[in-house]
Amino acid sequence: MEDLIVPIGVPVTILTVLSVVACVVAMAFTRGVKYPKVQNYTLDQEWQHKPLLFSATDIEPMALAHHAEASDTDGGSASGKW
Repeated sequence: MEDLIVPIGVPVTILTVLSVVACVVAMAFTRGVKYPKVQNYTLDQEWQHKPLLFSATDIEPMALAHHAEASDTDGGSASGKW
């Protein structure tokens, strides 16, 4: 076990130090970068996206996985407070 400290410990230490230095350099170069703000949707705006389908039935893209098929999980309903 003591024979493995140098051949394994030194490369792991070097890689760890290099990774930390790379992270610090990356943070230094990206400091002050401004990302575009995502515009929030409000009800007074027109909806510009394609419709989405959320279904609890056996429609192909929404079908249950084979391991999850059970009678108590097929179909169902959702409720919420609007």
